[in-house]
Amino acid sequence: MQIEPESLFELLEPPPGGVERMRARLAGASGVRHPVGLVASSVLAVAAIVALLAVLSTEVRNRDVPDNAMLASPELDRLLGREERRPVPLTVERNGQPLRTEELPSSDPLVRIYRVL
Repeated sequence: MQIEPESLFELLEPPPGGVERMRARLAGASGVRHPVGLVASSVLAVAAIVALLAVLSTEVRNRDVPDNAMLASPELDRLLGREERRPVPLTVERNGQPLRTEELPSSDPLVRIYRVL
């Protein structure tokens, strides 16, 4: 199914006298009409950003938590892998009865191999 590109968009005519008014407006357009307002709004925006940064920096400094308290937490050590891993005890059951297992040697310290007895 092919649709002709002309049928997708309706061709609109400008309003009466609209083209002449637009050309006159563009011909008479000057640079910035209100440089004072532009400068004032820029100064206000910069002042607001500086005030916001000042308030945020004082809030950060007023916290009671020392800077290195988070770095020394055991939770972070565990998440980053800096904590020594403790082996999880293995339990094997067959038909609801626990079975004995024997750990076999492994060349990789992160891999544990078991044999069910």
